[in-house]
Amino acid sequence: MIGGAAAIGLSVASGTAAADPLSEALATTSCSYTQVTAAMNAQTPELAAQLSMRPDMQANLQSFLAMPVEQRRAEIAKQQAANPQLQQMLTALLGPQVSQVAGSCMNY
Repeated sequence: MIGGAAAIGLSVASGTAAADPLSEALATTSCSYTQVTAAMNAQTPELAAQLSMRPDMQANLQSFLAMPVEQRRAEIAKQQAANPQLQQMLTALLGPQVSQVAGSCMNY
């Protein structure tokens, strides 16, 4: 949730510090890809529309959600270290939407 469609690949829009609440929510979610996309469709339709146009990001999100928690944390940290400024921008722009989806996907 990993790349330019960071908005889509939840893991990329995760913030700037490995221990921030959004990163931790993304790393530890027990939601499936189906639950995440259902939450996106219901709560952030613009984000869901972007995802639907990007099969590559759909695959990235599916792969990310299939990882164990520690591997997700490592992936988030890797992405944050690769381009901290981009991560800060994405978090500012998309953090609230991603946080909303991460916090509610278990209801879908």
